[in-house]
Amino acid sequence: MAINNGLADLQRRLAAIPKAIKAGVQPALDQGANELVTAQRAVAPRDSGKLKASIKWSVTGDLSRQVTAGGETTTRPARSGQGEYDYALGAEFGTRQSPAQPYFWPGYRLVRKRIRSRIKRAISKSVKASYGK
Repeated sequence: MAINNGLADLQRRLAAIPKAIKAGVQPALDQGANELVTAQRAVAPRDSGKLKASIKWSVTGDLSRQVTAGGETTTRPARSGQGEYDYALGAEFGTRQSPAQPYFWPGYRLVRKRIRSRIKRAISKSVKASYGK
């Protein structure tokens, strides 16, 4: 009888882990996204300020955040009159007329380790807190 109670207790604890991880990791994801946006804005070119302002993050799922740059505010007509282009991409990778001024990927590489470590710590803390109940 004691074994069944122990097994039921273990199953209950293991079932609670994913919920605890989601609840514990979401603040770490938000903080990481904020930190990434701040780093990217710090290294973004400062021409008009629209590019800097266009760098933002959004929640795309329970455990995912999406950081974007560019969009409607940074879209311009092409010089040759053939459509439009997003100068956020032109700044990151360069064009024929201007050299690259990378901001997106260097900002990511700058904070990537810190974000991953924070998420791992949040997962460990959540599992320990959940298992201890």
